[in-house]
Amino acid sequence: MHLEHYDHIIMLAHGSSDPRWKVPFEQLLARVTGVVSEDKVTLAYMELCTPSIEDVLQQLPAETANIAVYPLFFAQGRHLRVDVPKQLEQLNTEQRTLTLLDPIGDDPVVVAAMEKAIISKLTSE
Repeated sequence: MHLEHYDHIIMLAHGSSDPRWKVPFEQLLARVTGVVSEDKVTLAYMELCTPSIEDVLQQLPAETANIAVYPLFFAQGRHLRVDVPKQLEQLNTEQRTLTLLDPIGDDPVVVAAMEKAIISKLTSE
């Protein structure tokens, strides 16, 4: 599904207590919002740092009704199979629907880029 079908996209990263961990995600957000409006996409963290999904929802205009949560996770572990769906279920209202997308690691373009990077590291002299 194309992300333009949603009113807003929340890119969801895991989170860490180390503030340096957030830097690549914030840089990614800056690059994305350089192409896509800041009104269309934000970044949230699942735990250990802010903003949370709840924080982002409080900042969005009330008319932002159809929201996709796009996990910046490599694979679907317990968080994406259990924790996040439960959280989104609690956050869904009659006025707002949050849809959990497959993680970015499931995207064939991402898999191909990682494969290329790994092979490059293993075969370069």
